[in-house]
Amino acid sequence: MKKILLIHTGGTFGMMPLHPSQALAPTDIADLILKYLPDIQTLAEIDFEISFNIDSSNIQIEHWQKLGRLIRQNYQKYDGFVIIHGTDAMVYTASALSFMLQGLDKPVILTGSQRPLALIRSDARSNLISSIELATHPIPEVGIFFGTTLYRGNRTIKISSTSYEAFASPNAAVLAQVGLDISLSKNILEAGNSLQYQDSFDHQVICFRFHPGLSPDYCQHFINSPIRGIVLEALGVGNLPINENSFIPWIESMTDAGKIVIITSQSPYGRVDLSLYECGHQIKDAGGIPASDMTTACSLIKLMFLLGKFPSDIKMVRKEFQTAIAGEMSIS
Repeated sequence: MKKILLIHTGGTFGMMPLHPSQALAPTDIADLILKYLPDIQTLAEIDFEISFNIDSSNIQIEHWQKLGRLIRQNYQKYDGFVIIHGTDAMVYTASALSFMLQGLDKPVILTGSQRPLALIRSDARSNLISSIELATHPIPEVGIFFGTTLYRGNRTIKISSTSYEAFASPNAAVLAQVGLDISLSKNILEAGNSLQYQDSFDHQVICFRFHPGLSPDYCQHFINSPIRGIVLEALGVGNLPINENSFIPWIESMTDAGKIVIITSQSPYGRVDLSLYECGHQIKDAGGIPASDMTTACSLIKLMFLLGKFPSDIKMVRKEFQTAIAGEMSIS
């Protein structure tokens, strides 16, 4: 029987209703799971670990590092890892872990729920059961399981705060579908030969969305600020104005100041292509870096990771950002 480490980090999943107010409060996760899913250990030999117990809106870099180190320390002891996580920041944690844990040869699967395990009609039961079973399969990736689908974690976006189908992977095939049987995709990455662990992140980044009427004057203070990189959500395939309120001089000034400007798209489907239009050519010439078909969340985390890994080598950051290092972007 496969051996799985189940790691709890907080979120809606493990909350218990308190009568009569029906407010939600944390409870002991192992007892809770075994109470509501007493047969779960027929799927695998499961050990429980509470890494931390917070709402995922409170997730910080140190929480990613704590999770990564926990997995690294226990890597040889288990055949797979399942992380119970709040849904709101799940895609950020999944992206971070995918870069921290390169060269995986076993699954690391994040899951959670829209309703607590203790409530009627909770999706927590099926999500956890399927995640544990998937963690016994040869899936050497960081994934997110929700509903009936296993997604590549760093290609995933959250699309609903109310639906049980809360996530999607717009630009990448899913890793597995769960129905009467489990169907694995051919899209799964090949297993690595050895785990390559790196957990340095640079927090001096920011992300914002362009909108018509936005003046680059509002962004001038970034040039002389401690900010080292910016992810800018542009229009369509990466378009920004080049006439009135042109962003080209600002991108040039940011680049000259040794800072990085990443261009992502507000469109969830498709890819950034700065070769299609004149504005794209000017953005690229000014130093803007296209994010290809990476999600905005993954682009931000990848930038934080690379700035942490190469703190004094902006050229290497620029080069590595445009290279797929954990399945986070399609290769043209």
